[in-house]
Amino acid sequence: MASTSKALVVVFAVAGLLTGGHAHGKDHAASVFDVTEYGAAPSNRDNKDAFLAAWRAACGSTAVNSTLLFPKGGTFAAGSVRFEGPCPNGGAPAVVIDGVLQPCAVGGGGGCRLSDDAWITFTGLNNLVVTGAGTLDGQGQGSHHRSGNKAKPKTTTTLLFDGVTNSTLSGLRLVNSRGFHVNLRRCTVITASGLSIHAPAASRNTDGVHVAFSSHVRVLDSAIGTGDDCVSVGPGSADVLVSGVACGPGHGISVGSLGGGEEEEEEVRGVVVRNCTVKGTTNGVRIKTWPGSPPGAASNITFEDIAMDAVDNPVIIDQRYCPHGRCAGAGDKPSLVQISEVTFRRIEGTSTTPMAVRLLCSEERPCTGVRIDGINLTCGDVPCRYELSNVRGPVVPAPAPGPGVRQEEEEEEADVASGGNEQLGQFTWWLVPFTVRG
Repeated sequence: MASTSKALVVVFAVAGLLTGGHAHGKDHAASVFDVTEYGAAPSNRDNKDAFLAAWRAACGSTAVNSTLLFPKGGTFAAGSVRFEGPCPNGGAPAVVIDGVLQPCAVGGGGGCRLSDDAWITFTGLNNLVVTGAGTLDGQGQGSHHRSGNKAKPKTTTTLLFDGVTNSTLSGLRLVNSRGFHVNLRRCTVITASGLSIHAPAASRNTDGVHVAFSSHVRVLDSAIGTGDDCVSVGPGSADVLVSGVACGPGHGISVGSLGGGEEEEEEVRGVVVRNCTVKGTTNGVRIKTWPGSPPGAASNITFEDIAMDAVDNPVIIDQRYCPHGRCAGAGDKPSLVQISEVTFRRIEGTSTTPMAVRLLCSEERPCTGVRIDGINLTCGDVPCRYELSNVRGPVVPAPAPGPGVRQEEEEEEADVASGGNEQLGQFTWWLVPFTVRG
């Protein structure tokens, strides 16, 4: 709640800045640098040079508060653009996007270029605020499924924060990215809140918010529906909170994928996903690692107070993750990412398949310290089932068995943690306390 209040204060402060008027060549207590005053115009031509001219003026301003403004009332096109720091005052201008931004047409003349990495990048900045009521339209619709086009479509991230600290991103609408919508990479102390992110359900690799090599990140109170993960927490991440996210369509909220690169820093620790809703997705809450991955670790991860609505795989650990058959011959090799201290708590709602809980861990690095508590899922007209593979130790601290469970049944159930596929019901209530309704 404190993070949300802080974000609101920042938005109001930025709104106050916009009453200070435009300063072109002057410094005032509060100066607004409107991109249209530097040559930007609503059109299909590349406005990159005008954007950068306005940025240099705002970043170099000695004003107490400076603002880079993309005004409402028009659609501004631009090729890939990097807003770089540090700024001379050690901070950064507030960036207010009230208009619509979209990539210019590559190959349409004018020298427009779109990077394979990112379209809009903020890098090397401290105390950055990016906000507004505008839209970043990645124009990715159709690029993911072009028939007869032999060229691989670009998977360009719409908005990249790279090496940014103590900063906020709020209020914006991001649609139809060609790749990730938001990528927080090598960042520290970032809050992303109040975002609206949407792309077609069939669009690959269009994660809503991706976090990697970053720490102390908050993703709050946002509506995200894409063709991939609503939120993905990648390698090198620590102390990440995802709260108040409405997810769907897409692939759910994930830690991973991990182990996809030989040189990745594979440790992920301290992730909390809570108070989220997941609707109409292929997965609910998930941890995923590639087979044949290098050594790594994912630990201290909690998923709690999650509402599921028509989700295919509500609770899943998948250490055999291999989408689209892209395992490069490693499909039969175990993942070496050690998963430990994972909690799934108070997860309710509906599954579209009978397999409500699937924990498929590595045979080389079995999962340890997995806790399941208060799972309350229905699976249509059939009983919900679970599948456990290579999960070491009891899944939960076991209460005393009920009077209808014999000792040999207890012993058999204790082995399920290392491999099994069982129907949930009275027999498994002792080990895994699910509430299962027909």
